[in-house]
Amino acid sequence: MRQVVVSSPGVVEVREVPLPEPGKSEVRVRSRLVGICGSDLHGLSGTHPFIAFPYVPGHEVVGTVDEVGAGVDDLKPGTRVLLEPNIVCGSCAYCVSGRYNLCENLAVVGGQITGAMADAFVAPASRFHAVPDTMSDADAALVEPMSTAVHATRLAGDLEGRAVAVLGGGTIGLLVLVAAISAGAKVVAVSEPVASKRDRALRLGAQFCCDPRQGDVVPGIRAVLGGHADVVFDCVANQESIDQAVRLAEKGGRVVVVGVASGNVAVPLHIIQDREIRIEGSAMYVRADVLKAIDLISDNRAPANELVTATLPLAEAPRAFALAKAGDSVKVYVGNV
Repeated sequence: MRQVVVSSPGVVEVREVPLPEPGKSEVRVRSRLVGICGSDLHGLSGTHPFIAFPYVPGHEVVGTVDEVGAGVDDLKPGTRVLLEPNIVCGSCAYCVSGRYNLCENLAVVGGQITGAMADAFVAPASRFHAVPDTMSDADAALVEPMSTAVHATRLAGDLEGRAVAVLGGGTIGLLVLVAAISAGAKVVAVSEPVASKRDRALRLGAQFCCDPRQGDVVPGIRAVLGGHADVVFDCVANQESIDQAVRLAEKGGRVVVVGVASGNVAVPLHIIQDREIRIEGSAMYVRADVLKAIDLISDNRAPANELVTATLPLAEAPRAFALAKAGDSVKVYVGNV
């Protein structure tokens, strides 16, 4: 079968490899659509802190069960499924408490484990969710990134009537916008340098968008929000964005870091202490977030036609990654349909 491999910085290859066989409690799935994530692009550039070369990408996937291993009774061949790619031990303190996204032995399909960007892939049966019959493949492949957004907004606490800022208007930023509005946010402002992404944010419900390249955006956002941001979602995670986030959150606000930083970022600790700003990270999701994401996608809160900017065949994966890196792209799919 064909399998996409990121072999070294900037190099995407399509290789011929043996078809994998499912082991006990595993299933083999024929991939239909696989999304290229921001973390895949970090991995491609060699700047992702937890992905090493070579690796097989692909964790945002919808596919069809092809073969089941021993002990699998609840999934049948032909069933359409989507993947929850966090592979966990189930026995550490975090798993036992239900916070398995923080598993001591966490590995991720498409990161540390062979991913789904291939004709087929294998993963534990427990990590798959059946796709509702009414949901398209394009929508189903958005459930995984939407789960990340749902988790981040859940960590932020009660957003009903709150003023929210989102830094970054890529896929995750736009989905955080959708999740925050769905959670009751009163007003959401988005900072994003690409005009087409700002337009998408406005269509998806943002009350205000601004270009961080055009000067200091903090006063304008604070004016729209009516003061400080109750919650800032940093979907960029670099020095400039965290500086903006802290300024937007003071006093008494919260910063949720959703983007993956490529290295250390400094924070003004004296301001965080004096202005009672809370900073926390948001890492992946758990089952409750996935189920909520399925509901939001089913309700057409984040339509694929608004977020998916290109779909290319598996054979053109190198071009798909190049498109995903382009400024105007939001979500690029690699497909076998």
